[in-house]
Amino acid sequence: MNALYFDICALSYNLFVLMRQLLPVEFVNKRAKYVRHRLYAVAKVVLHGRQVIVKCQGRCYDFLKQVLSDFRMFKPLLI
Repeated sequence: MNALYFDICALSYNLFVLMRQLLPVEFVNKRAKYVRHRLYAVAKVVLHGRQVIVKCQGRCYDFLKQVLSDFRMFKPLLI
């Protein structure tokens, strides 16, 4: 059980490091807690009918739009 937990934590950390490389320069050397508070906690996902709506404060809209655009443009290397 401990080995499984360790593997899940290692996978989570590696995915976070990969995601952090796609974020703006402000996040390059930041920890997961900082990224969570600045990126995840500023918006709320609302399901309405068949639509997914992201509600956020006006000052965060451009930032979230840029981050989502960067994520969409990411093309992984297939080995």
